[in-house]
Amino acid sequence: MKKLMLAAALAASFATVNAYAAIKVGGVSVEQSAPADGIPLWINGAGVVNLAGHSLAAALYVPENTTSNSAIMTANMKELRLIPIKPMGGVQLGEAIDALVKKSVSAAAYKGYEPDLAKMQAMFKSVKTIGAGETVSLRFFSRQGTYVMVPNGLKMAPIGGPELFDSIARALPARVINSVAVQRQNHPSAHCPGCAKPEKTL
Repeated sequence: MKKLMLAAALAASFATVNAYAAIKVGGVSVEQSAPADGIPLWINGAGVVNLAGHSLAAALYVPENTTSNSAIMTANMKELRLIPIKPMGGVQLGEAIDALVKKSVSAAAYKGYEPDLAKMQAMFKSVKTIGAGETVSLRFFSRQGTYVMVPNGLKMAPIGGPELFDSIARALPARVINSVAVQRQNHPSAHCPGCAKPEKTL
């Protein structure tokens, strides 16, 4: 019984640490876990990307770390975070996401996404500036679509299906979607899955 109580206490302690653990990507802190409706999502890949001439830290979160791209794309919940390393305009980021989708899909598919992309761009226009280190989140739920959240607290109604989210994700560098080096920070030992070490630099 004492061993079970100790194990439970340690698990609770690790969960508390992980909620605030982060790695450094491009000099900004990127959290290793992203709770979604009470379910922890774990960082699966991360890296610096260039969008509209601006450098951003980008990271993808999934319920369980995996090196399988098919498992990532079929996950019921996932989140993409974009964090400017220097301030950038909301309009610029909205246009950059639109360009990512346009680059990664056929003209016919892009035309089908245009209404949802227009809603997303309208939301980004409401944010004059996204500050350095501030997080923009695209969170996907399989039965709802993608919620877009910006630093001023605005969250738009869900848009699109999995194809729209995946079109954005696939246009990013592979290391952002799937990186063993990043995943190892979540699992420092086989005896403690999900236990993250704070402030590791990539």
